Amino acid sequence: MKRVGYRMPRISEEMRRFAKGCEVEVKRVFPEILEELQGLADGCEISYEDLKAFFLSLDSGEHEHESCSIFASSSPQPILGRNHDFYYAYKKYAQTCLTMPRDAYWSLGNSTIFIGKEDGINEAGVAIGVSVIRIKEIRPGVNWFIAVRAVLDKCSNVSEAKKFLLNIKFSTGNNYLLIDESGDMAVVEASPQRVRVREKFEGDFLIATNHFIHPDMKDIENIKERPPTSMMRYERIKEIIKLNNGKVDIELAKKILSDHKGSVCSHVKTIKLGTLWSFIALPRERKALIAEGHPCKTHYKEDKRLKQMLIKKWRRKL
Repeated sequence: MKRVGYRMPRISEEMRRFAKGCEVEVKRVFPEILEELQGLADGCEISYEDLKAFFLSLDSGEHEHESCSIFASSSPQPILGRNHDFYYAYKKYAQTCLTMPRDAYWSLGNSTIFIGKEDGINEAGVAIGVSVIRIKEIRPGVNWFIAVRAVLDKCSNVSEAKKFLLNIKFSTGNNYLLIDESGDMAVVEASPQRVRVREKFEGDFLIATNHFIHPDMKDIENIKERPPTSMMRYERIKEIIKLNNGKVDIELAKKILSDHKGSVCSHVKTIKLGTLWSFIALPRERKALIAEGHPCKTHYKEDKRLKQMLIKKWRRKL
């Protein structure tokens, strides 16, 4: 980043104040991420305080069109699929990173921001994807880039991930869809006001788009800012999965993520927004398939780095 001349965006006083409030909670639940930020600041020769203010206050502004579609199924084997839909201008920031912390789980995941994650799979066989919910009031706390990365670093199964997420004070509204190698799955619907867990209720699958479903969460959402396709994408994914008796294999996952009838594969030319990447995870195999761009046009490729590094890690232990 130093070599290519990375420069910090302008940091407003409002961002600094908000980030200062966030730092207390981040230190409590995931202090390791602050050490990593310090290392990045040192390596880039930029201000740690500026970088911290930028990173901790991420998504405290308005991105009303941000939309993502996520689903998971345990039959015939655990699988998670996710499309990340956002403005095309952000594609240049998108990257897939292999993360290998010394004293935590290794993981592979995607993001538009360094260090944080927006989806991924870890060496313990936990896969996660996040979607944004526009809520009436944000508060200082942990943002979703940090929360996803923390789950991948710290959690060995869905039970641990639920317990961890239920103990966080969040800054924003989000759905966290989780599945592990056993097929256990859940959606954690999170906000600064309250957090609730939604379990599977219509078969061996779960879906999350850009609205809350748990009855305790509906009063928190700002309905006026909900992406107009959120309900349509949710219902379309549910329709396809039900037509296949709740069973989702890799080919059906690709079909769902490439679907245009329900705008799951997004092309919104008027505002230059669409699917930046598509991600499929197979927890039992520690397998990640990624389509860079619209999955209707781009072939999925397996990113083998996590599996390759885990083989080396296991061999060293032997």
